[in-house]
Amino acid sequence: MFFSSSALAAQNQERAEQELQQLKQVISQLQKRLAENRSQQSDTEKAIQAIDVKLSAVSKELRDTQSKITQNKNQLNKLQKQKTEKNILKEQQRKQLSSQLRSAYIAGQEEYIKLLLNQEDPAKISRMLQYYRYLNEARIRDIEALQKTLQELQQVEQQINSKTLELTELETKQKQQVEQQLSLKSQQTDALKQLKQEYQNQNTRLAQLRKDEQELQSIISSLQQTLEEFAPKQSLKGLAKHKNKLNWPVKGSVEHRFGSNKFENKVKWNGIVINASSGQSVQSIYNGQVVFADWLRGFGLMVIIDHGQGYLSLYGQNESLLKSTGDWVEAGEPVATVGRSGGSSEPGLYFEIRYKGKPQNPLSWIK
Repeated sequence: MFFSSSALAAQNQERAEQELQQLKQVISQLQKRLAENRSQQSDTEKAIQAIDVKLSAVSKELRDTQSKITQNKNQLNKLQKQKTEKNILKEQQRKQLSSQLRSAYIAGQEEYIKLLLNQEDPAKISRMLQYYRYLNEARIRDIEALQKTLQELQQVEQQINSKTLELTELETKQKQQVEQQLSLKSQQTDALKQLKQEYQNQNTRLAQLRKDEQELQSIISSLQQTLEEFAPKQSLKGLAKHKNKLNWPVKGSVEHRFGSNKFENKVKWNGIVINASSGQSVQSIYNGQVVFADWLRGFGLMVIIDHGQGYLSLYGQNESLLKSTGDWVEAGEPVATVGRSGGSSEPGLYFEIRYKGKPQNPLSWIK
């Protein structure tokens, strides 16, 4: 039974790896196609993409640094607490040992010899020797305990010094990353101004929006076709039973609603835009597997999660991506951070839900 269970687990693991490799091959082909399309972009669009990608890397590094600083501070607090406890214990042990040594000095060695010589009863002498032996052993144990405490205190102090130095270095690194992030955001703003000027021609803007939508639809169709091949083998159950029950991917107000006018009554919103602050965590609405995590023209840094049974959730215009293709995520797990990549003028999250490639109204699914 054990062998068959192990063999089954090994088969499942091997199959999962094969599926992931197949998915990555599809993603690789998609990325090549995207790269070809990007060669047709204007210089401003290329600049926006480059800035978005750099900003994503810096923002992710900054998030990691901030996490390390928090961990470091928590560790320092624990070490400081240990140091206080060790110091209290050290003083208690010193007082106890000092009291013993004082008593031994007052009694004196002569008193010990006299007591022995004045005894004639062998049993009493034996008991007295045992008593003094216990006293000496107790004193030795107390000395050893004090030595151990002093050694532990020294180790804790060394750890505190090391962590303090590490924290200082991390805070310096954090300051540099914040400055770099601010510089990139400033460059992003300038590039967006330039892009707006280029889009003053309405026909140019309309053609660009339609091209963006077609590119996204093409990616989703390719993913959908690949995922359907996985369908009989995968364990994801889809979203059908979770209508009106899913959590919001980010806290904020809805700026653009599903189906509302996006441009000149000729292009509609296939999802919603949620106003949120830059850097806010974007969370997966349900369990699933990341099947796309890359920059996409018109949508910026995009994460697409497969929830099974033909259901996908899309999270766009992010500042940074926290997951990669193939990663499994739980409901509520951070997958990105809010931004304004892809040419958006304000920070927020572009959010879609699709079923078999067709856009669904997200507000019918989330609480």
